[in-house]
Amino acid sequence: MKATLALTLIVLVTVFDAGSSTSESLPETYYEFEGRDDTERATHATNGACPQTSYFFPNVETTTNYIRVTKPIPNLHEFTVCGIFKRFTNGIDWWVSYATMPGTTNNQNEFFISHNSNDIYIAMNGHGMIEGLKLSANKEYHICVTSFSSTGTSYVFLDGHLREIGHTASGTVSGGGCFIIGQEQDIIGGKFDPSQSFQGTVRNLMLWKRALDPEEILKLYQNQCFCPQDYLFTLERKNIEIFGGVTALWPPKC
Repeated sequence: MKATLALTLIVLVTVFDAGSSTSESLPETYYEFEGRDDTERATHATNGACPQTSYFFPNVETTTNYIRVTKPIPNLHEFTVCGIFKRFTNGIDWWVSYATMPGTTNNQNEFFISHNSNDIYIAMNGHGMIEGLKLSANKEYHICVTSFSSTGTSYVFLDGHLREIGHTASGTVSGGGCFIIGQEQDIIGGKFDPSQSFQGTVRNLMLWKRALDPEEILKLYQNQCFCPQDYLFTLERKNIEIFGGVTALWPPKC
């Protein structure tokens, strides 16, 4: 699968200007979009000390530089993935790729976050749904993506604020797959394309098996040393395998 993905569904995307106030454009919380009220929210874990992780992906096109998560992935009815990303180039970068299907010419990732020469691109269940959010090279961005399988709706938060809403087919993200940072999987766990390799840094990438509240995401952006403690995994060394020239950096001290 290449960075250009044939869309089989009509994509609905709402884009907010960088300087606009989301509070003036959206309901108080995206739970209103999901048909929920405050009494139906899951009990949230309290914030606590957040593991600090930081990795450097060399500025070179290659298939050998990547991180593989070894922590088992369950079926995900909701999820949130957050991380701090900095790209070195304006080329194609594949940040996160999660695949479960066997290798075929029609293989699709269950979920991915990538960036082409123009903007960020996010897909679920093989269907593109978010594009048009432009990011500059050599600048750090805090990005969170939340998704609800019941409605097929995903929300993209940039530096703590909701910036885009995308829709695709509803459906659970299947567990038992391979979660890769830095490459795109054409077969599960492999068949990478060097032109799609990530070149930059990733800090504090984490996955929760629920949709974090917007308030939680804003707090996470404002203070990266504290986070909800019910995360599924972080990129601590006990949870990952590192390949090629990817190196761990000393993360900023809390």
